[in-house]
Amino acid sequence: MAKLLKPQSNNRSDLAEIDSINAGLELLIYNIEQRSWDLDFKEILYQFHAAIKLRFDSRRQTETIKLSTNDLAVIKNYWNTLLRLVRHARKNEDISMSFHTQRLIADVMSWIVYHPERQLISSDSLRDESTSKISWILDLYELARWQGYQTTNGIDLILECEWFHNLFYASDDLDLKTSTKGLQEFHKLAIDIFDIISKSHPHKVLSFIKNISQAVSFGQEQQHYFVHTPDVETQWLRNFWLDFNRTTFRIDSVGEIVDKINSLSNGKAFTKYNNCSTSKPLNELQLKNALSAIKLDEIFECIHFKLVKRMGWDVTARLAYYERWAEFYSCLYWKQPKEADANYCGETLLAHTSNELVNLIFTDYQQIEHYWRFKERHAIKTYAYRAFLFQLCFFAEQGEEPKLVYNSGPFDALTTQLDILESLLKQERFIRSLRSWNPHVTNVCVNLRASIKNLEKRKLRLNTHSKIDEQKWRAFQESIEKSWDNIFSLAGVIDVSYSHKIAKNRVMLSKYPAEREGLITGNKFNAYSPYMSRVIHSEFIHTLYEACLSFVTEQKQKKISLPKETPALYFSPQKNLQQLGFKRSGPKYWENEKLKNILAISADSHLLVDCSKVKLKITKNLCSQGHSPLFISLNDLNEPMVQIKTEMYFDLEVLEDGAFTFEGSYKT
Repeated sequence: MAKLLKPQSNNRSDLAEIDSINAGLELLIYNIEQRSWDLDFKEILYQFHAAIKLRFDSRRQTETIKLSTNDLAVIKNYWNTLLRLVRHARKNEDISMSFHTQRLIADVMSWIVYHPERQLISSDSLRDESTSKISWILDLYELARWQGYQTTNGIDLILECEWFHNLFYASDDLDLKTSTKGLQEFHKLAIDIFDIISKSHPHKVLSFIKNISQAVSFGQEQQHYFVHTPDVETQWLRNFWLDFNRTTFRIDSVGEIVDKINSLSNGKAFTKYNNCSTSKPLNELQLKNALSAIKLDEIFECIHFKLVKRMGWDVTARLAYYERWAEFYSCLYWKQPKEADANYCGETLLAHTSNELVNLIFTDYQQIEHYWRFKERHAIKTYAYRAFLFQLCFFAEQGEEPKLVYNSGPFDALTTQLDILESLLKQERFIRSLRSWNPHVTNVCVNLRASIKNLEKRKLRLNTHSKIDEQKWRAFQESIEKSWDNIFSLAGVIDVSYSHKIAKNRVMLSKYPAEREGLITGNKFNAYSPYMSRVIHSEFIHTLYEACLSFVTEQKQKKISLPKETPALYFSPQKNLQQLGFKRSGPKYWENEKLKNILAISADSHLLVDCSKVKLKITKNLCSQGHSPLFISLNDLNEPMVQIKTEMYFDLEVLEDGAFTFEGSYKT
């Protein structure tokens, strides 16, 4: 048997070997079915298991020798054998066989999930019978569902996710990207199995919670990594470590973590962090020491632990959806009974305290908000917050004194914190109907409302007393200036000259109110209003129109004739422009394909400006980085709103008589 299962060094795809192994497995199944589970057959199965494990051993795999087609076929045959034995054991109520075969399946699953060639072993499709790939997710899901409907005696390790602990720890030579993809797959499998439990087998809920909790009893906290660099030429490495340790180790940042680690080898780290002429790239030994300081297994376990905490609110939302409140309460009570003399020190799937819970909600806020893959058309948010409030009331019932929530944090966290508290309060009426604990619900909700008032006061205080961020203010000014440049089209028809000399006409284009919070330090969001630029531009066009009218003297009725070649600016009512074939081009301008020399503007009267006979002089703002004609200032009185003032200086110079033709009667 051992010789039969030993991986061959030559002719690895030999079909004869596969046939022999299949025959051996079929014979084993036949004997077990006929003679039940005895020590001899148990020992043979364990020999198979040990031999299969050798095929997963990464130490025997090189660039040229990896998992062969033969290996994959053998692995799948063994997997299917275990599935058959699990079902047979249950039908025959063989508790020992059921227990051991399910444990062996958990072993194989752990080999598959973190294997660098996982995509060769397992199929992404629901069924892939034509190849040697294992549809392990569907196989286990169907096995769990099958176990749920059995009436015979047995152990349901797959349904209760007892296998989860096999998958919590990984080796220190794992491939982080590949392993975390596998990690996400089996987390999803666990949640899908829990959905089966919470919907149809609520008596299994506590077993599931216990199994997951015991697997993560001591979660890996995020560590800091560093290698001492006494050499002057490698001092840049300190900046790398500072940046690397600022990265949060979670599933959403795996790509960032891997890229930063790889940057040490591909030279990108040196390019980014070297800060003096004496800096040098790492030599081979220095690189090896730096890479060895980063413990991938620790990072992986940290990511895994945070995913488990995310799973915690996912499964409680499902309990809320299926209204399994008694089971939910039992899980919370198991974790920390009221009469317990000692606190539970290990980690669990569910939060221990109100503080841990609200911090978890804040961390996963975006995930909760945008998690649409739930039940039918239901979003998870409602049920997640319903479960959160239920837990807060449980903590209060157990004697935890409610305290103000979210007493600290940067300004840009306040909106999220307020939304969380308001979302919790929306579930108050529902939670009151569940149990006879109205005093606890009242205490919790009174505290949530007090927390909202406290946050609003803190938001107002931060908003009005935080310093204006100079970079944000400059960016705000530049955004207005760039929008002006994009909108301003007069230079296409009129001679526009810019000068540092202050022109005579000073125009207040706007006194625009803006929210101060978009400009303060500590808020990630920047103040910006494209509408403001349109207001400024419209005001300037109106001022220019008034300036043109000021040159019109009293005259008799005169019909305007539009020139076909001479550049002109034409002010006229919108209806007339449409009748003449002009079409809107931007918020203020109108153009005509047959009269491309004319730029039209909607106005309340008819005025034609011969642009060959006028010149527009505009003052440049020397304080502006791009020498914009806009003079923008900030009026800040430490109130929630600030005032943005925009001014401009210009002169309209008439070069010849007859520059203006006005249709109608007009008096200056």
